[in-house]
Amino acid sequence: MKIIKFTKKKDGMYSLLLEDDDVILVHEDLILKYGLLLSKDISSDVRDKIEGENLNYTAKTVVLKYITTRFRSEKEVREHLKKKGVDKDIIDIVVDSLKKENYINDELFTDMFINDKINLTMEGPSKIIKELNELGIRGDIIIDKMDKYTDDIEIEKINKIIDKQIKSNHNKSNFILKNKIHNYLVNNGYSSTLSSQCLNSKTFDSDKDLAKKEYDKLYKKYKDKYSDSELEYVIKQKMYQKGFGTFE
Repeated sequence: MKIIKFTKKKDGMYSLLLEDDDVILVHEDLILKYGLLLSKDISSDVRDKIEGENLNYTAKTVVLKYITTRFRSEKEVREHLKKKGVDKDIIDIVVDSLKKENYINDELFTDMFINDKINLTMEGPSKIIKELNELGIRGDIIIDKMDKYTDDIEIEKINKIIDKQIKSNHNKSNFILKNKIHNYLVNNGYSSTLSSQCLNSKTFDSDKDLAKKEYDKLYKKYKDKYSDSELEYVIKQKMYQKGFGTFE
């Protein structure tokens, strides 16, 4: 079948107008591979091959667009292609090709992911490991690459979080405040043991001083709304809620 016209499209694709007015899309690499520019002719055999191989190029283009915003894990790429309706056989071919070209590299991805988490976030090691597992990274890669998240880095981040939490929660008893901070740290992926050690090394205001400040603040707030025993009852309830007993 004679090719009447080549028209360039986006993403390296060309539309080929055939002599029977049929139009097919062909990737530029395939035009060169099958010598279509020279022969200006396409057999039914070659057309069948091109239509199959075009699927690979189309899927590959989808992936290359997907990874322009950030590097992706193999699992992310596979799931993205699946959502785009690409057949599993094509996904396998495209992923294998992109791995050979280093566009997909789970070890490199893990390195970059952990570096970003250490430098740009306050996430603890356990949370990062969980995220990497969800991204389909193999356990041995995670173990190897997480070595860079040292205890010293973790302790430094824990202390920063503790100091910030103490400043923003100065009206709570030490018991409640320490529990709150400890739970916050563990929920964000930090070691329970290191969190406790760091908390125990911190100097907190005495509960007596905190209780006096809180009592005075509550008294000032409610003295015009309540009187005598009712005022004392309201203040005591508020104090208990913040972890303080009765103030003497």
